Amino acid sequence: MRPDRMTYAIRNFVEEKMGSRFVEGRSVDLSKAYKESSPSTPLFFILSPGVDPLKDVEALGRTLNFTIDNGRIHNVSLGQGQEAVAEQALEVAAAEGHWVILQEGFLLQNIHLVARWLGTLEKTVEQHSLDSHSDYRVFMSAEPAASPEAHIIPQGLLEDAIKITNEPPTGMYANVHKALDLFTQDTLEMCSKEIEFKCILFALCYFHAVVAERRKFGAQGWNRPYPFNNGDLTISINVLYNYLEANPKVPWDDLRYLFGEIMYGGHITDDWDRRLCRTYLSEYICEEML
Repeated sequence: MRPDRMTYAIRNFVEEKMGSRFVEGRSVDLSKAYKESSPSTPLFFILSPGVDPLKDVEALGRTLNFTIDNGRIHNVSLGQGQEAVAEQALEVAAAEGHWVILQEGFLLQNIHLVARWLGTLEKTVEQHSLDSHSDYRVFMSAEPAASPEAHIIPQGLLEDAIKITNEPPTGMYANVHKALDLFTQDTLEMCSKEIEFKCILFALCYFHAVVAERRKFGAQGWNRPYPFNNGDLTISINVLYNYLEANPKVPWDDLRYLFGEIMYGGHITDDWDRRLCRTYLSEYICEEML
């Protein structure tokens, strides 16, 4: 028996007997989960490394006219005395139909950081679910407990909520596809330097897949764990667009510096990891790729 090969053997067995669709990672359709939610049924995200549900909630909110800018989304990062802020946001959201990212809404992040207050949170959510605005929603997120003993989320919260987990894709192929799925056809065609923009966008998606996939190899991949996420990629694409529009020629050195030292490099604290990141970018983001 090879315990270290068991996971792969089971995966191959399931794929052979039942089909590849049962082992392929699928993105969660948040809009469908939202339709199943209600003021008394929160959405609870179980976090995975590199997955940021906040971006998905904000994107869904924009389609339904719920944004932080228009005051219909209350985004509370718990910890450092934010409990009172969260309670006030829940009260306002329940009365006015916001998201606490509740739909007209509100978002509670990292609730595992405030263990002592969770009992109060459970009672508050239950209280505001009664006679609240029909658009009121609560979105919560927390990391999974490392062991049963470390489990601190109240059972009532979990039982009442729709649980959502969106694990990072497995393998380069899945990672590249996941990265490309972040961009619409309109995005691909929005730049006046269309060929250059598309080529560099794909190169950045491939680079993003590489840095994400290396995390799975522990210290052999990166000397330290880094929270690379989809936000790094989308911001890099926005920077790419602005620089291509503002310059008559592609500023290769500037782009590599911005991506490697600021966008992705901002996470990196180890000198050898930074050197590795620069090496990848010099290989992928270069004039020869056009």
